[in-house]
Amino acid sequence: MGIFGGQNRVKSQSATTTLIAEGCTINGKLNVANQLQIDGNVEGQIEVKSQVKISVSGNVLGEIITERLIINGGFEGIGRATYIEILSCGRVSGTLYSDNLSIEAGGKFMGVTHPSDNAAEPDIHDKLSSLDIEDLETEEDQVVLLNSDS
Repeated sequence: MGIFGGQNRVKSQSATTTLIAEGCTINGKLNVANQLQIDGNVEGQIEVKSQVKISVSGNVLGEIITERLIINGGFEGIGRATYIEILSCGRVSGTLYSDNLSIEAGGKFMGVTHPSDNAAEPDIHDKLSSLDIEDLETEEDQVVLLNSDS
């Protein structure tokens, strides 16, 4: 059988990992089917099915949504992932939504963390601030609204 036979193919790592090389700058929205490694600069929204790795030379400004987020470079923005790792050279500033966050010695994080299941749920203060109490018909409605757990 020839070297181009369909059954003898071995999937290489480069075939499943998209690389943004050092020196590259990308602005916009990225959708990647498997894995993404960022050695350059990205500004925008990144959606990756499996894993995003920001290397020491990589920088991201924006939002990342993925299963596993590994940060060893710079990240500023919103991160949503099942697993988030900030490695020893990682610098993160922003909001992270994850139930599994780890920070290695030397890694830096300035921001806020939330459990992943609260990522889509608005804050109760945001809900109340959008309501106009003057529109409620009676004082009883106003008291019930302010005491309600829903």
